Amino acid sequence: MKKLLIVSGLTGSGKSQMVQILSEQLKTKVIPVDSLQIYKNWPISSNWPKKLNNYELIGKYDGLKQTISSYHFKKDVMEILKQKDNPILEGGCCFFMNYLLNSRKEQFEEDQIKAADLEAQKLLENCGDPQALLKQHFKNYDDSINTSDRYRIQKALRFALLTKGESITSPFNQEDPRLCDEMDIRGFFFTEPQENISKKIYARCDEMIRQGVIEEFYQFYQMLEQTEFRVTTPLGYDEFVNLLKCFQNIFEGRYISNRRAEKQKREYVLKFIQQFYIKSRQYAAYQRKYFRSNLNQFLWLDNRTLNLQQLILQYYNCDRQEYESKVVSPQNEQFKNELSSKLLGKQNDPIPPKEIQEIVYKAVQTIIEQ
Repeated sequence: MKKLLIVSGLTGSGKSQMVQILSEQLKTKVIPVDSLQIYKNWPISSNWPKKLNNYELIGKYDGLKQTISSYHFKKDVMEILKQKDNPILEGGCCFFMNYLLNSRKEQFEEDQIKAADLEAQKLLENCGDPQALLKQHFKNYDDSINTSDRYRIQKALRFALLTKGESITSPFNQEDPRLCDEMDIRGFFFTEPQENISKKIYARCDEMIRQGVIEEFYQFYQMLEQTEFRVTTPLGYDEFVNLLKCFQNIFEGRYISNRRAEKQKREYVLKFIQQFYIKSRQYAAYQRKYFRSNLNQFLWLDNRTLNLQQLILQYYNCDRQEYESKVVSPQNEQFKNELSSKLLGKQNDPIPPKEIQEIVYKAVQTIIEQ
């Protein structure tokens, strides 16, 4: 059975750096399991690697024109797996990873799915009430889909058309094998104590701001019709839009002193950065929880371990029985169920450095004054 090496982990845990080393040593390609890196719009927000020559799929799609589902992502990955020898999967997108490894083939053929997608698009073109449209096509619909999420609405309509209103989720052929049944999965999940990973997450957010993430957000904002359905956007984007509108309201205000306006803008900047930190930290907590509950094929590793590269290669090259015994070992369970990790998303609001606050302030002020 062919092996598949997967390196995943919390945001900021160092998986990308490790994968660069492993890909060079194994002389193989890297496939990002990341719902944003596949779009060309977010090189800073999604932390593109500095060297792209070893990577597949990065920047392949335009997020303003396409929304790539987990189904299409898996299709792309399966094509690469057929063509490349022993590629490494790297990333922490929970749903993409779970769908890739554990989903089965859909009951319907690709031509049927495409036809249903096109029909769903036509139904949505001039639709003023998506909820009513969903109720019309589903036998039992509970208003559970956010009507601002274009991708989920279209996906739900596709399933309604394919199943004649019976199912809102993808119907799979239960007899079809999963990728985790067809390949010898060697998965590694990098973890670290909460206080360490939180500091790294904040530092990563700071570096994104230094690199120009505010300008990246604004460039996308300018090209995006605000009346359209929601597209795929990174952590911090919605908060940036709110910040921009706050600055705009102050700029257009007539009955506010310059001193008060300046104070309010500084407060808005501080709130934006703190929200950026907190959203990123909360996502790391979600990653840990999701992997612990849904992806049992992974060996959890403390990323501060010495000789981590050698340890990964050891369990990548060992026989299947040895790897599986390590996965179900008490030590692995201890890493997975670290009690302090439950607090990862519930910490005091961090105070960003003055330098970072100033960068954000000047960037947004420049945008408003243009």
